[in-house]
Amino acid sequence: MENLQQIADELKEFKGKARGEAFRTRLEYVRKKEGEDGVKELERKMNELGIDIVFDQITTDTWINEGINSLSVVVAKEIFNWSEEDIFNLGRFSFKTSVITRTVLGYFVSMKKALSVADNYWKKYYDFGELELSEFNEKEKYAIIRKKGYKTHPLLCIQHKGYITAGAELLLRNEDILVEETKCAHKESDYHEYKISWKK
Repeated sequence: MENLQQIADELKEFKGKARGEAFRTRLEYVRKKEGEDGVKELERKMNELGIDIVFDQITTDTWINEGINSLSVVVAKEIFNWSEEDIFNLGRFSFKTSVITRTVLGYFVSMKKALSVADNYWKKYYDFGELELSEFNEKEKYAIIRKKGYKTHPLLCIQHKGYITAGAELLLRNEDILVEETKCAHKESDYHEYKISWKK
């Protein structure tokens, strides 16, 4: 079991904010899996860890510390005993229920075009870091994207993998997608790198 207080103390010092939209979609996932009592328990535990937060006051346009945003995932995993698959599915759920995501990506007819302007989309959610398309190989059916300037907690790597998977499925209209994290800022790399592969 992780030392939640130590993690909370570290993450609340993170320099960078995210729109409340990201937090709200995570909260809806908790509500779906654990019910309203689960939402209250998560808020109680966050407060217990010294995070002064009232869930009902967070709107989609509220900017909140991304360290605290990430902490909510870590705490949820601990108190609800979630598996890595649950965290992955949180990412998928967040993509599918995000109004911003579906509105922005709905304009694109090709995955290459969408990924080429991924950083513009990233900045709708975050006031730090960047997301870039490193490589796109139509013939061999893969793409590589890099997430730079983002390092909160390793669990977010799994959530973002689920998020990217859901996005690729939408853009390619294909559910036969494989997303692998090939580099990680938590494992001796300066950035996160994800390889997206598809078969048709």
